[in-house]
Amino acid sequence: MSQWYLDLLATGAFAKFSPARLKELYSQLKRYLLASANILDATTLFDLYQLMFYVLLLTEHDLEAKLYLDRIQDQFAGKKSQKFAVLRLMYHEALGETALAMEVLGNDSDQLQASRRLAVLAHRSGDGSGGVNVPAYVESLNFYLDLQPSDAMAWAELGDVYQSVGEYARAVYCYKEVLLQHPTAYNFFYKAGLSSYYQHLQIVRGDTPRKEMLLRGMELLQHARDCFLRAVEISESYTRGWVGVYFTCTAEFLATLLADKASAGVAAVQTFLSQTERVAALSRSRIQQLEELSTADDFERFVKS
Repeated sequence: MSQWYLDLLATGAFAKFSPARLKELYSQLKRYLLASANILDATTLFDLYQLMFYVLLLTEHDLEAKLYLDRIQDQFAGKKSQKFAVLRLMYHEALGETALAMEVLGNDSDQLQASRRLAVLAHRSGDGSGGVNVPAYVESLNFYLDLQPSDAMAWAELGDVYQSVGEYARAVYCYKEVLLQHPTAYNFFYKAGLSSYYQHLQIVRGDTPRKEMLLRGMELLQHARDCFLRAVEISESYTRGWVGVYFTCTAEFLATLLADKASAGVAAVQTFLSQTERVAALSRSRIQQLEELSTADDFERFVKS
């Protein structure tokens, strides 16, 4: 019987149980522990205490959960434990005690998993509104990534947060960290391209001096285009990537660049403009083919949707 419970813990299947089935599991496991605690080996008993702790949180038996948390703490005999820190964080989180959860973590740089969980806690606004506490979330993710820079998922999360608040250069940096580990992740080339495109719009619509605006605007638009092109190179049928290519190659900025007399004699500018004209036609053709758009009106409606 203990193996069945251990398998539940290992797979996490209990987290998907219905409320009625969770209630039944709570009763069964409680009876089993009362009858068998004295004959189980220490490792098995610890694992079953951990499972019981999770079940108690899910069934909102907060007082009993604290009792089992104390029993788990006794297993460590006062020794520092990353696992126990995570369980304490979960307990305070379940009770809505975010401040206490963060206090549990403190600044202990050894507890990677705990610091990752802190980032999840910080994602909440803390005021009950359900919103995102962006500064705390960014700070916690950066803290975690200083300790665990190989966590691609955390880099992706951080990139999405930066993009959501208009920090596009930082978002691109984060997405490139993901691509260092997953060089064929075409969706992250798309995300990097989108952030570069948004940064381009920031520059050209802002109060940047004209000369700097033209230079930086072209650099960002070219980078966005190249990211989108890399995305469709990896996945030829990735329509969103082709739409990104089309938008960068038909941007209003191109007419401004073309009309600028100072840029007319710059070889890099002329090369960029000639490339975009060719690629714009290609991207339009691929979008029409992939989405089966037979008329110009169909195409315009699609790219604007």
